[in-house]
Amino acid sequence: MGEVKKQIIIKDKRMADGSVKAFFSKLSRGLMLPIALLPIAGLFLGVGAGFENVIKKAMDGKSPTSISQATLIFVIMKNIGNVVFANLPILFALGVAVAFAEDAGIAVFSALVGFVIFNATQSSMIWGDRYEMKDGVKVWLSYNVLWYRNVEAAVIGTNLGITSLQTSVFGGITIGLFTAYLYNKFHTFQMPKVLGFFSGTRFVPIITLILTPLIGLFFLMIWPLAGIGLSKMGGGLMSLPGGTDSFIFGVVERSLIPFGLHHAFYTPLWFTNVGGHLDLTSGAKIGTDTVFAGNQKIWFAFIAYNIPLNIVDHVGGSPINGWTAVRSGDIIKIANTATGYGFNLTNGVNPGSFMQGKFPIMMFGLPAAGAAMIMAAKKEKREVAMSVIGAASITAFLTGITEPIEFTFLFLAPVLYYGFHVWMAGISFLLMDVLGAHMGMTFSGGIFDFALFGILPDATGLNANCYWAVIIGVGLMPIYYFVFTWYIKHYNIKTPGREDNNSNEIKLVSKADYKAAKEAKKSGTKTSSTKNTKNAERTERVLLLEKNLGGLDNLVNIDACITRLRLTVADRSKVNDKALTEMGAMGIVGKGKAIQVIFGAEADRFKVELKELQKNRK
Repeated sequence: MGEVKKQIIIKDKRMADGSVKAFFSKLSRGLMLPIALLPIAGLFLGVGAGFENVIKKAMDGKSPTSISQATLIFVIMKNIGNVVFANLPILFALGVAVAFAEDAGIAVFSALVGFVIFNATQSSMIWGDRYEMKDGVKVWLSYNVLWYRNVEAAVIGTNLGITSLQTSVFGGITIGLFTAYLYNKFHTFQMPKVLGFFSGTRFVPIITLILTPLIGLFFLMIWPLAGIGLSKMGGGLMSLPGGTDSFIFGVVERSLIPFGLHHAFYTPLWFTNVGGHLDLTSGAKIGTDTVFAGNQKIWFAFIAYNIPLNIVDHVGGSPINGWTAVRSGDIIKIANTATGYGFNLTNGVNPGSFMQGKFPIMMFGLPAAGAAMIMAAKKEKREVAMSVIGAASITAFLTGITEPIEFTFLFLAPVLYYGFHVWMAGISFLLMDVLGAHMGMTFSGGIFDFALFGILPDATGLNANCYWAVIIGVGLMPIYYFVFTWYIKHYNIKTPGREDNNSNEIKLVSKADYKAAKEAKKSGTKTSSTKNTKNAERTERVLLLEKNLGGLDNLVNIDACITRLRLTVADRSKVNDKALTEMGAMGIVGKGKAIQVIFGAEADRFKVELKELQKNRK
């Protein structure tokens, strides 16, 4: 009896673990939807603000009308990018609702309703407390919130033009989760016949409108304390000596990559007060934000307002491009007397500290690791290894997508990943911080982000000091190369090209399309056009994937992020891990019902194709 009870407990634990993994998998998908928008928004904001600044300097002394006309297109670009960053909370609310409500459009509509009601509820219970006049305008120094008095201004912000609590993406994620719960519970709800019009999916936004004020009230009760706590947590994190905060971030973020939980880790540091905050205290605002919470939002606020990024290195020193910085208690006061702009910044914040450490690793370190794997391959296989691993290394350099390389040595030699690579990532973040780099990032740490958020700010006088990424990266290359070479040869690790067989086929994710085409050729498939051939190859490939996943009936939920096919399966034992690896998967993460199959850039395409199969077979 005791043994049976023990087995039941183990089974229940596995089910609970699967549920937890499934929750975080869905949450990561929800977070990735708005995050995927940031590269384009960052491009618009970075290019727009950068060239606006250049043209203004070139036309110094010209009439304001002439300058406005010359910079119009770049101002439009800047405003387009800025509005995305200013409205991240609602974008996160909608993204999370999509992820948890199976892409239901009604859930997105309800999430929008919920977010508006959430903020409107708060607005009615927030009153100004203390203010000072600047340029004839009231600047509130503190507020009264519900029963709280003298709440610092950093806790209050603006969402969709509504004065409300500065809950940032936490509030958005909460509303997204709450709306998805209401959708899943009530989308089939039936009212009495006389009220039948309001049944089913129409009832979801109605119940959202009715119940969301309770969430708004709950936040009014707890957030003034939570917001202050997060600000203090951020201040404490930034006050750690010698770039320790950046080092910890680099180690933890890279450690979570194999589990797919890194999005949940860096989101608070990029978009909330945990990553510090910048408050506009005077001057005309750009967009609607007056509080910029989180390291990434702070970085882009510096760009939007043309604040030199290295002003944080010259606190109390001489002005830089008219900007001064003075420490006052737990904040740094940044001001420009010529323009009238004034800001308060969390003491210790370095714009870019939780982003820029990726550049040396992704552009230099991992390609050097790839070179080591190529040179460690058997001579007769080295040319093929170079074509495959070289492609993955170039991908890492250009785009910052590193999983094809990382997962290759993660599963073959975990010590190289957790005993070396994650610590080098921490060192990269630390060095970039303490040496005075101030680079931003949206999508990844490849050459494209390097050009946009390193070279361009430097070229326009905003002093990102991107040259440090190159110097540190070049220094990391021989370290990565020799450590990987020694470890692979000393322990005889079977990296690509070192297998004990006579085959010249080397398995890496970028090899997948080639293998599929080769199989189609062997089967004698012929079509009248290149397009038809490609369609046939894709059909064959997705049918093979379906088979290896245990059939469509085994797929409870299908989604993907940038490089991972994220699935919830009914029966894990039906998933053929070996066959998935043979068709190009870099690895399969997760032992419960929530699994992630790493396919690289092909993952999202597989998601679409599997869903099309489901739709066509209904």
